[in-house]
Amino acid sequence: MPRQWCARWVIHTIAGAGSVARGLLGYLWGLLWPGVPPGLFAVIGSAAVLAATTHGPISAVVLTMELTGRDRSFILPLLLAVGTATVVARTIDRRSIYDARFTDKEVQALQQARAPSAS
Repeated sequence: MPRQWCARWVIHTIAGAGSVARGLLGYLWGLLWPGVPPGLFAVIGSAAVLAATTHGPISAVVLTMELTGRDRSFILPLLLAVGTATVVARTIDRRSIYDARFTDKEVQALQQARAPSAS
């Protein structure tokens, strides 16, 4: 199985799980506060989970705004959810889904290679 296909499958599965969970929360919130579309919660949840797994909040926000084509009325809740999810994810683990395949020793070697040398 190619690595690119595997990475796409993992991200789509994670984003789907986030959207289902937030859609359910949106439905329950709609019972308490009528008029809020539950689908909006699903979109925001999917973006938050995507940002948390990739550690890329800006790309998650841009991707969500481009793919939905909605008006920009939900940008504030989107930014709050994405920011919170990213902070929590980085607190739990410094590595994103892209770095998860590396061992700790390999991550340290990559960080040392990227660090500017003192000459």
